[in-house]
Amino acid sequence: MKTNSTDTVLTTGNAAKLYCLKWIEQRIQNENALTILDLGCGTAQNFARLLDCHPHVKYVGIEPSKNACEAARRNLASHDAVIIQAYAYDAFQLVHDHFDVVVSFSVLEHVLQRQRYLNSVRDCLKAEGHCLINYDAGHFVAPQGIKERLKNWIAPFLAHLRMEAYYQRFVREDEFLAMVKRADLEVVESKFLNTRLKGVHKQIPPQYQDEHMGRWLGYELWLNELGITYRDGFAHTWMTRNFILRRRG
Repeated sequence: MKTNSTDTVLTTGNAAKLYCLKWIEQRIQNENALTILDLGCGTAQNFARLLDCHPHVKYVGIEPSKNACEAARRNLASHDAVIIQAYAYDAFQLVHDHFDVVVSFSVLEHVLQRQRYLNSVRDCLKAEGHCLINYDAGHFVAPQGIKERLKNWIAPFLAHLRMEAYYQRFVREDEFLAMVKRADLEVVESKFLNTRLKGVHKQIPPQYQDEHMGRWLGYELWLNELGITYRDGFAHTWMTRNFILRRRG
């Protein structure tokens, strides 16, 4: 997918999320109707601009935080959107439907039962549907202060005591790909995104941020075309791993 600085900017501050939203918008433009399931939707702010532009799209978000769900309902109050407060481990039992697109943005690193989570993704996809999933390494390669470092150390222990809200653990690529295969999914596309330009973006004056998002994403997509083979050791440079998945067969 190509981008330039004049394209509509659907989100700010995160090149990986912008790439996914632009991918979804392209599919919307090719199809009259589209259904989206957002696992770990948070406040759903990622989709506010997209749904403003395409109000006919059906959106369902699943989020365990009560406060985030309330904010998501406010943010999408004028749209065809449903927000469900729950963990997404058995999403199909909550939505009883299949979707054209399932998304999971910056969530997997906070998921304890990852295989179960990816199985849930598969169960909610239409036969020709796609999952756009990314996970971040910033918590682990560039933790912000002592509080973040403590979370990295103690959160896995708390999660096994059913205190899962603060869980976070680095996602190893070999483990992820093995789980994808076990979930009967396959990788359609993979990219590495969110270089240190993510920090630079915070310093850009507001009136230039939309332009910077387009230039930033365009540069990182160009880097992806250079034949670089990604490995986990690159997480210090590219802090988000982005995949598009589909059902096998």
